[in-house]
Amino acid sequence: MWIPEGQVDHFRSTSKNRGLAYEWDNFRYSAGWINQSKQTVDDAVIDPFEVKDDWFEIILPSLQLVVTKKVPASLREKAEYTIVRLRLRDDERVIRQRRSWFEAWERGDITLEELRRRAPLIAAAVQRQQRRR
Repeated sequence: MWIPEGQVDHFRSTSKNRGLAYEWDNFRYSAGWINQSKQTVDDAVIDPFEVKDDWFEIILPSLQLVVTKKVPASLREKAEYTIVRLRLRDDERVIRQRRSWFEAWERGDITLEELRRRAPLIAAAVQRQQRRR
């Protein structure tokens, strides 16, 4: 999801790996509170660069994030831990942001294409819901 205010995160903790402090491939952009949630559990959470399409989805109307069956079995436990540790499933801050994107689409303030650019998992949830109707 588009993050209007974020920060550069060292994906692998520099407190454990000082040599990675200035390595470009160790930088990730994230919301500050998510970065703080991760702390130094480097190997316990999935690297965002490893995530494939359809590994996660948003459930409507709750807007909660869930792991799908598309996540390889060898990574499913890690994927579940990631969304719990980073509070991505149902933390009020992330639900509030998801709700604002979803409601903007419902009101007609943004198109489905704009929703896809800003909040692709919400757009995918909307499309699944439309196909069921």
